[in-house]
Amino acid sequence: MKLNLRILTVVVLAVTFVGLTGCPLPETPDNGTDNGTDNGTDNGTDNGTDNGTDNGTDATVDPAEFTAADAVRGGLLYDKWWAVVGVEAPTDDHALWATRPDLESNARTGADTWRCKECHGWDYKGVDGAYSGGSHRTGFAGIFETDATAQETFDDIKDTHGFGEAGLADPEIWNLAKFVLEGQIDTDAIIADGAFIGDADAGQATFDATCSVCHGANGLSIPPGGPDDFDAFVGFLSNDNPAEFLHKVRFGQPGTGMPAQFAVLTVEGAGDLAAYAQTLPETAE
Repeated sequence: MKLNLRILTVVVLAVTFVGLTGCPLPETPDNGTDNGTDNGTDNGTDNGTDNGTDNGTDATVDPAEFTAADAVRGGLLYDKWWAVVGVEAPTDDHALWATRPDLESNARTGADTWRCKECHGWDYKGVDGAYSGGSHRTGFAGIFETDATAQETFDDIKDTHGFGEAGLADPEIWNLAKFVLEGQIDTDAIIADGAFIGDADAGQATFDATCSVCHGANGLSIPPGGPDDFDAFVGFLSNDNPAEFLHKVRFGQPGTGMPAQFAVLTVEGAGDLAAYAQTLPETAE
């Protein structure tokens, strides 16, 4: 009888063991691993790293200095920065001038080599624009449609281009960066084969109301502060260098009180004004 009970006990234990091994195991390891990964690592990544990037150091968020900068002043700096800030013109060549891809076409020296427009052009397209040939060609690329961020643009102007070392203050460099990223337009949209695409009649109304006070009814008056031998009359400059004329209409003339039309005229309105300017006499008789 005792033997039979022992046999029965062994059988029951065996059956119980087999039954247990056939049952699914508890998912504690999965919850430990999955929750550790999903709730720990993932949440750490999603809520920590992502939020830290999005809310803290996202490169698409413009610095406050850029937001507060002045694109009009930046356009003037692009033209002739030392005249804008009131310092002496540089006398040495810009450090990057010796690295221009075309060392033969443009033989300018000194202050001219420090003008942004001398490398990148009045149309902002550098070697791909009006400066693809001729005496202003350097071979440098343009700045039109750059994909650089505000901070990258600031750093490039200040450090790579050496304007910080040259004495241009940070706020002015931000102004220049603002122009580069928000002040440019595609000049090809309103200039074709040297002629402005616009309504000259509408442009005359703008000229008479805004420009004739300083430039005269026919564009042949010497503007306030102009030298006695001034000859860059409205009719001449608009025909001789349309992109330069357009830039000066929009941003003004460095070192003078010429009012910028950047925030006044639309691109089409500027084209209308320039189309009329091209009908004016080029020289004083």
